[in-house]
Amino acid sequence: FIFTAPVARYRTIAIAKPYAAIPNVGDILSRESTSIMVLGRKGLILEAKKFAVYISIPIVASVMFNDPDVQRICADYFQFMKYPASPNTNLREEFERLSKQRELEKEQRKEYADQVRKLQESAQRSREGREAALAAEVEKQSQRGGWFRWLRFRRGEESSQA
Repeated sequence: FIFTAPVARYRTIAIAKPYAAIPNVGDILSRESTSIMVLGRKGLILEAKKFAVYISIPIVASVMFNDPDVQRICADYFQFMKYPASPNTNLREEFERLSKQRELEKEQRKEYADQVRKLQESAQRSREGREAALAAEVEKQSQRGGWFRWLRFRRGEESSQA
């Protein structure tokens, strides 16, 4: 079994299928053998360009980022290292300032929690007041006579009779 595979543009070559008795293996091998690299001068130029790209990118990156100005800009932008504000800073005063700030934040959180608690309590009271007013109105309507009061049952009794 011999078939032809295209090579480059117009030329074809004959490839023999040694495993023609086993159809799957023969098809796989014939597909693999037809993938032929670009031949000639065009292939060499393509490979040279790829090699140039593979070599030039790391070299250019190394040259660019080896400049001290670029390193400083990157370190400042990404803040790789954080130094203290000043070596002349009095640490005791800095600690006292930070502790006062923390105490102030704790007081503010406590006041905020108290305000939220008061709001929740007032909302609960108003909810209970609305529910009580609604229950009173329903009771009032159930005590009034309706169109069918001659039947002698009320809304509350309807559900118990059903």
